[in-house]
Amino acid sequence: MTRRSPIAVLALAAFVVATGVLPAQAKREEQGSEYVIGDRHLADELAQVRELVNQEKYPEARDILDSIRQKRLKPYPLGLIQLLYGYIAAGEEKYDEASEHFTNALATEALPPSQMSAIRFNLAQIQMVDEQWKPAIETLHAWFAQEDNPTAMAYYMLGIAYYQSDQPDQALEPARKAVEMSDDPREPWLQLLISLYISKERFDDALPLLQQLALRYPKKVYWTQLAAVLMEMDRDEDSLAAQQLAESQGFLEEEREVERLAQMYVFMGIPWEGAQLMRESIESGVVHPDAEAWGLLANSLLSAREADMALEPLERAAELTDNGNGFVKLSQVYMQAERWQDASEALSHAFEKGGLENPAYAHLLVGITAFQQKSLELARSSFAQALGDERTHEMAQTWIQFVDREAAAQAAQQG
Repeated sequence: MTRRSPIAVLALAAFVVATGVLPAQAKREEQGSEYVIGDRHLADELAQVRELVNQEKYPEARDILDSIRQKRLKPYPLGLIQLLYGYIAAGEEKYDEASEHFTNALATEALPPSQMSAIRFNLAQIQMVDEQWKPAIETLHAWFAQEDNPTAMAYYMLGIAYYQSDQPDQALEPARKAVEMSDDPREPWLQLLISLYISKERFDDALPLLQQLALRYPKKVYWTQLAAVLMEMDRDEDSLAAQQLAESQGFLEEEREVERLAQMYVFMGIPWEGAQLMRESIESGVVHPDAEAWGLLANSLLSAREADMALEPLERAAELTDNGNGFVKLSQVYMQAERWQDASEALSHAFEKGGLENPAYAHLLVGITAFQQKSLELARSSFAQALGDERTHEMAQTWIQFVDREAAAQAAQQG
């Protein structure tokens, strides 16, 4: 047996009240003679149709209705027949046909008020399933006009219909009512209202709902959205905490998400945590070991003042990069450790790869490493090449003076 659609279920539930077969379930004021079928044979046939619809035997149900329509009928059974045709069409997912029959049932104005209200509600549902948003809005407003106690579900339906018809301003109020009316608002209701608040940058209103959503329905999308909203509110520490909770629950499964959290650790002054996260993620395969990943690991370690540990990822990043800038950075770390020969070799690799952002600065570094290794001729020629860039001109000139003084001192000693 096929799975019954939610609309069909609602329709059948409403039909039990509508037919008069079970009059005890109807309101007292709706048990007048105008709502009684009268003809017992006709009542039995309609009850049989109801049972066939309940069993999803739609062709058989339609055949009986087709035969009943040949008779001369009063408005009340005519309304019931249109209603039943609507349920059959809804069960078969023929939504245009179902809408037509429900509209015809309403047009008879022969059904009890409570049933007319139920038909309008079902009609609105069908229109929404069929993505007829504007007709659904009109039908729901007609339903609200006759309904003394609107439900939270009805407000949500109106809100989503406005939202889907690109009318977010009109969607906000019914979406808010749906959530506020319920002690236990459903997940889609919270999603809709949060989305509307965020689109209007009403982050203070969105935040408590988003926190509720993330805690009640712990999903990756809600935790990452919560972190983003907190960031928009300049609550960086809280945003980091949200990202940490998401990571602890295994929600950070994508490379860019892990890298974003690692960058956040560095930004918040706890780079060692970022380095640990990057190393573990590279080793586990969550993060692909490319130049960017190794570079972020290296930067995290450098920020954590772990220069020695940063050397390996710096070298890996430099090797995987198309240009030589990574080797320039590697040389700087070697120079800080006074490993001049290693720095010199890294700079050689930098020039071999080429594509340097600042060649003059690289020449300046070559000059410094050469000077520290007593290669004064190489040092002076390198500093001379750095003179042509205004960014390095002054420093290169100063170093040339050092080189010249050192060369003069050596000449004096030899003389």
